[in-house]
Amino acid sequence: MILPDKALESTTSLPLDAPPAYEESTTQPVAGPSRYPADTKHQPAQVNASSPPKTPQSTAGSWFGFASPATRQVRTTVLGLVRDLVKTPADETNSAVATSILKSCAEACSANGLSLSALLQEKSIEGHTAIYWAIVKRPAVATTSADASPPSSLDLLTALLSLAAPLTADTISDIRLACLLTSDQALFQRLRSSAPDFSPLSPTDQLLLDASSPPDSILVENTPHDEFAFGVDFTIVRFQTRMRVSKCVELDFIARGRMWRLGFHVSERRRPGMPAPGAWYITLSLLEHSPPTWIDSRLLVPAPEAPQPSPPPASGFGSGFFGSGKTRSRPTLSVRMKAAEQLHANPRGHRRKEIIMLLDEGDGESGLGTLQYAGCPYIQPDESLHCRLEARLARPEAECIIC
Repeated sequence: MILPDKALESTTSLPLDAPPAYEESTTQPVAGPSRYPADTKHQPAQVNASSPPKTPQSTAGSWFGFASPATRQVRTTVLGLVRDLVKTPADETNSAVATSILKSCAEACSANGLSLSALLQEKSIEGHTAIYWAIVKRPAVATTSADASPPSSLDLLTALLSLAAPLTADTISDIRLACLLTSDQALFQRLRSSAPDFSPLSPTDQLLLDASSPPDSILVENTPHDEFAFGVDFTIVRFQTRMRVSKCVELDFIARGRMWRLGFHVSERRRPGMPAPGAWYITLSLLEHSPPTWIDSRLLVPAPEAPQPSPPPASGFGSGFFGSGKTRSRPTLSVRMKAAEQLHANPRGHRRKEIIMLLDEGDGESGLGTLQYAGCPYIQPDESLHCRLEARLARPEAECIIC
């Protein structure tokens, strides 16, 4: 709750538009009165034009050492209010009240030269950000109808994400960890499709996919009665165009307590242990924070609907060599992806272990190599590709059996 404003005991007082003082007991010392008049404004030092720009967090960290007592008090108050918001049980958090408090904090920060975005991304709550705790404390709710109102915890999370933008790499990593710890695949995909900073498209994909293009669809299914198996259905928008122009399509998802990435790539240069330039290939890897595991999997592309047989030609020309024009059912495309050793998620900046398979290395004629050719019948009329990954977290055997 917001307490009424109280004047400081010294001659220096908080700005009128600052949020109320946070009076919860704390071991941090309270700043003493300022030696300068209350209307004295901080004059920033001259910065060399050649100096590299600083991030909001690094700038705030260096500036607070010279901030006035009033500004430091505003900072402490804002962090305390945000901590109270995420500490309150989600079913008791009124979204309107939370939004009002955060709006008040934003106005106070703006009036005192503080960045609310930087404060919300500080790992000031038990080593994590407020956004992390808003995700971890979200109650597990069953799927509701489309017209159902969103839970209060989601409204609070949306407000925090909006005010914290743009997100730093450390904050995004903290959010991904929270989604992984709660195995919240639905929220993870919602953030990927709605938060620009969370899963940004490449500049090329931004040109290819306009606002009317739907996001890639990823649906995870945990196999019943087998805690080691799962399946994932993908719908990849404008697959062939993105592969030919962007050279890469990456799909992240959470399954069985791990974060995965299925990638489709076109090799652009010669590298040791990688496919030759121009080759299309698939990768499967673990992402950060995920424990190591064995995996045996298979990527499947379902057969397209059988077309109507064409009428026989009026003359017999061409019917001998090419056949009588009869249609035959097409097989389901399949490529096995198994780990020769346990997969590990290496820290950012290091090359991680991953499974690499050429599209042409499928099971005989049913390999995925046909996906790279124009007019491929497995590509939908809207140029989307439907495929399914079936996997089991176990050491690969002679034959891949996905339950």
